[in-house]
Amino acid sequence: MKAQGLPITVIIVAALGLLVLVVIAAIFSGQVGKFGRIASECAGRCHVADEGTTPCVEGRERAISGVYIKPNQQVKADKLVSCTQCCVAIG
Repeated sequence: MKAQGLPITVIIVAALGLLVLVVIAAIFSGQVGKFGRIASECAGRCHVADEGTTPCVEGRERAISGVYIKPNQQVKADKLVSCTQCCVAIG
């Protein structure tokens, strides 16, 4: 009787396919993290009550709902400053 098993080429192809999937997953997870950070930044003027900035100007800006962080912060995630109001210019 002849022994049955997988040919070595099938094992190599499967290992390479698994390696490609791991690399794609690593690239995708990094991009998702960047997207989450950018999506949570205030697209307009960030009003923070403690910094003395003025709230949204009536008729010229509109407050958008949600929790946003100040744009272009270069600090660790646990020290991000969030906006009291995110004011976006209208018309």
